Amino acid sequence: MKNKALVLDLDDTLYAEIDFLYSGYKHISMRLEPENWKPLLDHLVKLYHRGENTFKYLTDKYQIELSILLEWYRYHSPDIKLFKHTWEILNNLRKDYKLAVITDGRSITQRNKLKALNLEEILDFVVISEEIGSEKPDPRNFLAVQDALQCQKYIYIGDNPQKDFVSPNKLGWETICLRDKGDNIHKQDFNIHSEFLPHFYISEWTELIAVL
Repeated sequence: MKNKALVLDLDDTLYAEIDFLYSGYKHISMRLEPENWKPLLDHLVKLYHRGENTFKYLTDKYQIELSILLEWYRYHSPDIKLFKHTWEILNNLRKDYKLAVITDGRSITQRNKLKALNLEEILDFVVISEEIGSEKPDPRNFLAVQDALQCQKYIYIGDNPQKDFVSPNKLGWETICLRDKGDNIHKQDFNIHSEFLPHFYISEWTELIAVL
């Protein structure tokens, strides 16, 4: 019987969240300009990297309701991929560990991501903030995993020091941070109180085994 659990954040831990953004922009571009969507996509990406409001640009240019654009963006089936080697590592570790995900966001959006990443088949439990009614760092999200998995040891991997590690630290979990290579949607800031910091840091998924 497995008595250890490996618990994972989703966005910018298992895959690059910026790829979801690009995928959403592509979906919107194909809806608005089905015959010639690439120029619109390229322009949206440029606007984003300049820090401009892409959705305001679209509502002004196409006279479309913001709610429609957001629905297209949030609920599309994304074209995203796991970070390199992640699938092989998780598939191997599940022989000895129960696997779970704790993620913040809308249920449909986050479950579409899990489906696109083919993670549903290997996960033992999933906590999504909209479904449980609380967001990290609320300890209820982590306690839900403990209640479901009933393991003796928990290891959590995330990327956001503002919310990922403080609760599992207090619960006695081991915590690991995947360092940002400069592409994360939410930039990492480690200049915070020590209780918010992880126990270990890795730069690549291939470094995980050494700290388990």
